[in-house]
Amino acid sequence: YDPPILLMDEPLSALDKKLREEIQGEIRRIHRETGVTILYVTHDQEEALHLSDRIALFKDGRIEQTGTGEDLYLRPATDFVAGFIGNSNFLAAEHLDTINGTATIRMTDGSVISGVRPNGTFGKGQKTRLMIRPEAFSMERSPASAELNVEIVDIAFYGERRRIVARIAAGQEVDIRPTSAAMQSQGVSPCSR
Repeated sequence: YDPPILLMDEPLSALDKKLREEIQGEIRRIHRETGVTILYVTHDQEEALHLSDRIALFKDGRIEQTGTGEDLYLRPATDFVAGFIGNSNFLAAEHLDTINGTATIRMTDGSVISGVRPNGTFGKGQKTRLMIRPEAFSMERSPASAELNVEIVDIAFYGERRRIVARIAAGQEVDIRPTSAAMQSQGVSPCSR
């Protein structure tokens, strides 16, 4: 039997994490060796990113965005895509200027961030939202060198990574995911600024 397309609907959802990762490797190997087209249905975003050449992300029965996992993760077309594929922080901002495809914005606390890749066209002074992935933050102990000052509220240990809940000056909490090594090198702890 040599099917032209193989439909897999949540085939690994009942497996534990370790076995699920092993079977994902087998599915990738089978795909590579046979070249069969696999239509893989999953609600697990990591699974989709790991297994897919192309992803179609649906919302309310309609396609929200299609592309590679990297496209959807790094260049989400909508807030829904940004929030569904990975974790995202959305912060209120004001667009100041765009030069050569990169924008400069002012955050609600008055801090200015440059080098932002805009998703669309914005006029000077236009209100917008900045989407920052938790792993995109870098940590500095010196508030003078920081583009966005935060106060650390909580730190959770996840092995190679930590999850930090931090509060920006405007009171909004953000999710930061540095490596454990980066945390140790900066000496960061709860209530640090």
